[in-house]
Amino acid sequence: MASRHLTLYESDLLQKSNVSPLRRGFETAKGPLILQSFCSPAMVASLKAERGLHAFAHFPEREHQLLLGIAERPDCALTLAYTPGGEIVGQVTLAPPDAWWQGVANTYELAMEVSAPWRRLGIARQLLSLTLEHHAVEEMILVAVGLSWHWDLKGSG
Repeated sequence: MASRHLTLYESDLLQKSNVSPLRRGFETAKGPLILQSFCSPAMVASLKAERGLHAFAHFPEREHQLLLGIAERPDCALTLAYTPGGEIVGQVTLAPPDAWWQGVANTYELAMEVSAPWRRLGIARQLLSLTLEHHAVEEMILVAVGLSWHWDLKGSG
């Protein structure tokens, strides 16, 4: 594999790469799910957030709007887990970092959430695996920050 020199401040790695969404089924004890990477805005708009998906926006409706906004951004990648009935139960986002990491080449922030009723079924592992299959990830620095106000301590067991 040929490598290329990466320049400082380059944050458009996702925009430059040939994006081919990957889609696969995943069986859980609660029922089947569909996992898809690089979700389009139209696809996200056709789904709804499950009631337990609220760590980042506190309400499923606002969470859905947040995910739709991420899907609309060309510098982000959104991977979703959703039911055949169209309910989003998990997500992984790759997005340019906040101000703390700006200036570090090819850095992306990774955020992940699985709806409370769907946890402990292996969904997070499957979402991460699908997200990390994209070839551009090989040239990224991924940062995941755990912020206490996003933790669902009550639902963590």
